[in-house]
Amino acid sequence: MSNTTTRSRYFLDIAPELRNRLKAQAALQGKTMKEWLTEAIITKLEDEIDATEGMASLAETEGTVSLDEFLKEHRRVRSEAKN
Repeated sequence: MSNTTTRSRYFLDIAPELRNRLKAQAALQGKTMKEWLTEAIITKLEDEIDATEGMASLAETEGTVSLDEFLKEHRRVRSEAKN
């Protein structure tokens, strides 16, 4: 039984200048254009996932207080310390 992965082909029309830059960058790294593009796509996807998770964690409010509540408590504690 063969252990092959089904792959899709995607054709991308890019300007010749961009293709030349891509080809040169890939060659400088000893990679094919396909390898370079695949790595770039994976990196972009991981960055997007990280950004999404980061934004989600910022939205988590459990165990936090608002700035207004913090300042009120801070003023109260300072007031009590003076007395």
